[in-house]
Amino acid sequence: MIGLALVWAVLAAALGVRPPARVPEAAPPGPPTGRSRVSWPWFAPAVGVGLAGVFGGTPAAVVALAAAIVAMTGVRMVQLRRRHAGARRATTEVSRACALLASELDLGKVPATALSTAAEDCPVLAPAAAIAGIGGDPVSVWRRQCEHPGQGGLTVLARAWQVATDTGAPLAPSLETVAAALRADEEVEGMVLGELAAPRMTGVLLAFLPAVGVALGYLIGGDPVAFLTGEPAGWACLLGGSALAAAGVLWTERLASQA
Repeated sequence: MIGLALVWAVLAAALGVRPPARVPEAAPPGPPTGRSRVSWPWFAPAVGVGLAGVFGGTPAAVVALAAAIVAMTGVRMVQLRRRHAGARRATTEVSRACALLASELDLGKVPATALSTAAEDCPVLAPAAAIAGIGGDPVSVWRRQCEHPGQGGLTVLARAWQVATDTGAPLAPSLETVAAALRADEEVEGMVLGELAAPRMTGVLLAFLPAVGVALGYLIGGDPVAFLTGEPAGWACLLGGSALAAAGVLWTERLASQA
């Protein structure tokens, strides 16, 4: 039993350590440090599982691992929701930036001045305004920014700016069209999110059904917890159920995100 617990501890510690990072090609020359990086979100539950295995044996390690699966799934869900909310805020800011830039151009300002003025209220335009202020091309900045979540609309802004610069065509009407298209996309996305709220909630409720099953087991006179923590068959059920519930929640979230 002690040997198995030590194996748990070693495996848990290994989960929390990443291999040495590769040195990027653009990095300055120099000897690599060769240090491993610790993945802190995984390190804490991994150490917890290891300590549970050392002090409580295999049953405690199994329970700790199941708890870690549930906890990390919750953390992952929070991260995904925050990332999506941040992308939506970025999309809204890009739409507002295009509309504000178009209004500044309608006032008769030259593009560089209009961009600088609009950047004061829209931070998403600040990097491009800084480049334009020193005589650079903001198009290249927007093409890099568009790779960030929610800032894909900057691709269209870059194209409109490039066409206006090359041909001398008025930029304000194009930006107004871009802003209107981005607002329409936001409305559609809001409708889709509203329709997906019910399936997402259903997936979360289904993940809690195993806990309801445990409660029902006690109501009919059984002892489910003793079974789940006291013998290998119960350990397999506990870990398998936790893993399947976590996979179901994450799969539902992935399908909703792809929609």
